[in-house]
Amino acid sequence: MEIRRLKSSEAEHAVKMSEFAFQYELTEEQRRARLADMNPQETWVIEENGEMLSKAAVLPMDIYFYDMSIPAGGVSGVATWPEERRKGHVGKLLYHSLQQMRKEGRLLSLLYPFSIPFYRRFGWELYADQETCVLKREQFPLFEPSEGKVSRITPDAQKIGPVYDRWAANINGSVVRSAEWWRKNTFKRKPGTCAVYTRGDDIFGYMIYEMKDRKMTVHEIIWLDPDARRGLMGYIRNHDSMADTVSITGRAHDMMPFLLPDPKVERNVASYFMARIVSCEPLLSLLPLELKTNESVMLHVSDEFCPWNDGTYILSADSGPPSRVRFFPPRNEEDRSLRQLSKKGIKLDINMLSAIIMGAQKPVRLWEEGMIEGEEDMVRLLQRALPDYPPFIYDFF
Repeated sequence: MEIRRLKSSEAEHAVKMSEFAFQYELTEEQRRARLADMNPQETWVIEENGEMLSKAAVLPMDIYFYDMSIPAGGVSGVATWPEERRKGHVGKLLYHSLQQMRKEGRLLSLLYPFSIPFYRRFGWELYADQETCVLKREQFPLFEPSEGKVSRITPDAQKIGPVYDRWAANINGSVVRSAEWWRKNTFKRKPGTCAVYTRGDDIFGYMIYEMKDRKMTVHEIIWLDPDARRGLMGYIRNHDSMADTVSITGRAHDMMPFLLPDPKVERNVASYFMARIVSCEPLLSLLPLELKTNESVMLHVSDEFCPWNDGTYILSADSGPPSRVRFFPPRNEEDRSLRQLSKKGIKLDINMLSAIIMGAQKPVRLWEEGMIEGEEDMVRLLQRALPDYPPFIYDFF
């Protein structure tokens, strides 16, 4: 049994495996498009006696993290033939993939889970929820005057990409969209009409939406200032003769309902993406912690799946990154035991640390629930020192 990269000649077989595992069927046109976009080198497979048993793709990408762009790996298309399941193939592929991501300098890994408990076993943790608000016609936004205008355009990443980038830079875990990503992923997965809000010569907001069967489905809506919001909301209102309902998808527990004339709309919240730290030390060194010169945070991190992350980290503000983080890996089992018995610092596993640094969970709340352990003062210090950047991802892969 060996783990290797997918061969170009096996690409169609890999697509069929995904169809079987995820229970969908592509048309011939869709199949050709999928194969044309596919890079076999991004997929790892387990082979035995010349037969492909399991596969997992790792998409190289950059994501936004505290107003920075950092390298990450998106795990996708994880599939195993049913007769080969429950033999540990996926665990081996995930471990191999994380090793490769580490070698490539990728600091985080994202994935959309078929089962959250399954991927939690390997260190991924939920970081992004998605909310869909469904508005009846009488709940549509009111028309409010705005300085600019809204117009329909052919989907164009050069025009709306800068708006997305300005918005996404303040959202942890959102994808840095290249021109190729817009073409292969965003516009393909979100069909329909693109509308932009323009004031002067500049675009300050956009939405991608679809009209079908008297329903308006807003796949994506972003505005950079209140005036752009008023313009886009008025544009939605202008569809009241065409739509009985409008559904708007965005970040869970955001301001969207509050901004509507009638906030009592149908709201559907769903767990969405998971994140995992690939390399703890370099990622922690990028955190823009707001610590005083005499303050430090000690973290005792356990990572059973990726032992290179296991150890004690001291985060301080006495010098700039990367020397701000001091890492002490356990030298032996005695070191591990002493760390667990230590009353100083915060004890947490890689899942909880991933949730905290992504902004998905507050340290104090996790401590109150017994999900992390340690000194209350240090837990509160960590929470105070972390800037408040909300987590979300508008994409799917």
